[in-house]
Amino acid sequence: MDSLSGSRSPDRHKVLEMDSQPDPSPPGVAPDLSQLARAHREGYLTASPWPHVVLDDLFDPELIAAAEREELAPSLSLEVDRSYRKIKAESPEPNGPAATKILESIGSARFVTFLEELTGVSGLIPDPTHYWAGLHVNPPGAFQAIHRDFRVHPITGLFHRVNILIYLNSNWKSEYGGELELWKSDKSACGQQVAPVAGKSVIFEAGPLAFHGIPEPINCPTGRARLSLAAIYYTVDPPPNDRKESRFFRPKRPQDPWYMGFGTFGDGVNLLRRTIERRSAAKQQSGK
Repeated sequence: MDSLSGSRSPDRHKVLEMDSQPDPSPPGVAPDLSQLARAHREGYLTASPWPHVVLDDLFDPELIAAAEREELAPSLSLEVDRSYRKIKAESPEPNGPAATKILESIGSARFVTFLEELTGVSGLIPDPTHYWAGLHVNPPGAFQAIHRDFRVHPITGLFHRVNILIYLNSNWKSEYGGELELWKSDKSACGQQVAPVAGKSVIFEAGPLAFHGIPEPINCPTGRARLSLAAIYYTVDPPPNDRKESRFFRPKRPQDPWYMGFGTFGDGVNLLRRTIERRSAAKQQSGK
């Protein structure tokens, strides 16, 4: 979740806006979110290799199926970002109404409360612009290096805390690969794999030890892609374990040669772009 392709700069005030009245039942989402949070809270906190939960019953299956139908064909025409660290396409806005409804539901006040109850992270703030989120597309041959997510939103300065990934892949065969790999915090080995099958959702707190990725190239047939919807939640204050990390990137996999961790020209371009966007946003805010 570290690509800039297809993203747009959000307004800080828009990111901070939330409805004052929680929606008791966001469309398409499990009806009793409080009960679901209580049922999975302990499992989330004690999960290996680090806190996360995989849910199969969070969204209406018909809504998931509709989202896949509406997104697959348009997703194959998105520009693919290619580097030695990833092959991936993304868009902050999906094409059809079903995926849009899902993203709107998980940005609602009621769903944010569910995430706070589940993870124990209070004060979560959704990003309705889906910067670095939205629709993620991994076509045949795509991968994403084992990595930890970005620490601070490059425009608003809010702290990145919680992720949710929702898969849209019906009839996804094991030979297609594309499993999300959750690696041990010491980067010694993969601790958990999650198959990207339709309706499955993964929720986890981002942090300096939450290494994850899709290190092996996807082997799905032409005309298909690994589709997921992603949303990121932030807080104003940093997490207890907050720390700045080196700008050097990790190798594709922790066991790969050290020299694969050096950045490329494209990495430098992305860093410069983020710096320019952040300074431009700061000027706009100061002029209001």
